[in-house]
Amino acid sequence: MELTIRNAHAGDAELLHQLGRMTYSAHFKHMWVSEAEMDEFIDKEYGLTELRNSLAAPDESWLIAETAMPVGFAKVTWNTPVPDSGMSGAQLNKLYLNPQETGKNYGRRLFESIIHAAREKREGYLWLEVMGANVRARKFYEAFGMQHIKDIPFITASQQSIVQILGMVI
Repeated sequence: MELTIRNAHAGDAELLHQLGRMTYSAHFKHMWVSEAEMDEFIDKEYGLTELRNSLAAPDESWLIAETAMPVGFAKVTWNTPVPDSGMSGAQLNKLYLNPQETGKNYGRRLFESIIHAAREKREGYLWLEVMGANVRARKFYEAFGMQHIKDIPFITASQQSIVQILGMVI
């Protein structure tokens, strides 16, 4: 099936709300000790007010990947400092696919479109945070040449996890 990638607009807030809740839970539920904490995190990340504000922000871009229906999305924040590094660049905040749509090169195409957009904006550097336990995602990004920069803690009331910062010159 043909994949198209488009820029999201204000009218896509409800779609991103639904996709975000579904994909995050499907991919990461097993990493959370507390389902209530995960639900709170999802509500914060994919609440309609948050999404509407983000879609209107000039320094943030959302992309939607579609075949006959939406299959995934990504969010990028432009010109963002990399923590404790003195560098800045495009931060890939999110890149998620419907679990039934993984393994079809949609993630690769979505990531390549982000690299292309960052180069057009002359960002020079692309970075992201990935859960240390998410080995599959780390290998995906490392295959593009992203390198480990540092580890940072992700702490909730019931757990502590390691988040890895990866980055690459683009």
